[in-house]
Amino acid sequence: MNKKDSTRLIEIKNLILMISITLFIGIFLLIFYITRTKNQYIIYNDKANIDYKVYLKEDDSYNENKTRYMASLIKTIKTNFQYNLDFSLKAKYRYSYHVVAEVGVEDEKSASNIYHFSEDLVNKKLTVGEENLSIQEKLNIDYSHYNDLISKFKDTYDLNSTTSHLNLYLYVTVRDVNQSKKTILKDKKVSSLSIPLTENKVSIDIDDDTITSTNHKILIDSCDNYTWILVVSSFYLFVSLIYIVYLIIYARKSRTARMIYDKEIKSIMNNYDSSIQKINTYYDIGTSQILKIDSFNEMLEIHDTLKQPILMLENEDKNGTFFIIPATNSIIYTYALRVLDIQAKMDGREVPTYDITEIPLSKFKKKKKYTDKFIKDQITMTTSMPIIDENNVIKGNKDKTRDLYEQLEKTTSFDIREIRKAKKRARKSINKK
Repeated sequence: MNKKDSTRLIEIKNLILMISITLFIGIFLLIFYITRTKNQYIIYNDKANIDYKVYLKEDDSYNENKTRYMASLIKTIKTNFQYNLDFSLKAKYRYSYHVVAEVGVEDEKSASNIYHFSEDLVNKKLTVGEENLSIQEKLNIDYSHYNDLISKFKDTYDLNSTTSHLNLYLYVTVRDVNQSKKTILKDKKVSSLSIPLTENKVSIDIDDDTITSTNHKILIDSCDNYTWILVVSSFYLFVSLIYIVYLIIYARKSRTARMIYDKEIKSIMNNYDSSIQKINTYYDIGTSQILKIDSFNEMLEIHDTLKQPILMLENEDKNGTFFIIPATNSIIYTYALRVLDIQAKMDGREVPTYDITEIPLSKFKKKKKYTDKFIKDQITMTTSMPIIDENNVIKGNKDKTRDLYEQLEKTTSFDIREIRKAKKRARKSINKK
């Protein structure tokens, strides 16, 4: 391999490497973007529940059969706040909650607030949670404390037409689900318990707005966030396309005639090996007329028609291969594939003709006399163009005329020097006339 071929090979390898890198990055980012083209949601179900037990002063025991209680006998109310949040996917989040006791006094007629205060019984600060959330808070509510407080307030201000109550609320906050900065609940009242104050008999009510069961969907990942990935992917794919186009152009322009020759020979042998017989011994051409064929495909057509094998001979320099089909004892078809012919086509020059003597391992005999009759016979065998006058002129394409000796020189491989001598003799004979 010469220096030019070595440089070409290195350049092609570098281009292939760049194509592989840019194409891989572009496709990888494109696949990543496609998988994110749909908004990502998490489905969650939440459920809240509250339970209570009432303990009386007289026997300090829990009475589970009653639904109404003497307020003066209630000592303690034990409550159990429960809240569950179940996710459809594995989730990580932050949560907090607090239980609030609110005491209020309202006017019976106008329902306006006369007195109100609240306090946190439990305050759970923001905490990281994983998977499902389960909250359970058990509290002892000192009912006597709140009941006595409101009784004194009403006695002090002589408030008769009023209602008073003690409300217990569980508030929950859940946010930053899977680092999406999304909030599911924000200080949401998920359950509540209402207990009347300063009444002879009380009944404890669980408010209707307590959550029992819900289904929600929250967006945690939007495809709009990944538009930049599509832009970067398109850039790398575009760069790889430029490299591919440049590689094709460079590979074609940097090809040598030798490369094209080797490739065509390899292609012919791979595709038509069964029709070709390579010979290494001398082949006797004799005085047969050589008909030059312009392409290997035409040789294949002749091979299919005559059912004759295609003989292959390559010269010693490995820069020229000749294919031969012996038709009859007097006609031989030949096709030559040579490096110099390919180079001439690449340079835009006329392809040089070849002589029978260039065919390797061939034996032939020369014709000594080239009379007008012999030449006309050869023209008849090698071309379909008729002779139209007595001055040995034949009609060519587009009404152009050619000297029949020039035509013979282009279509045969006999001794060129003798043909040219015969041409001069014919011209001298015409001039004398």
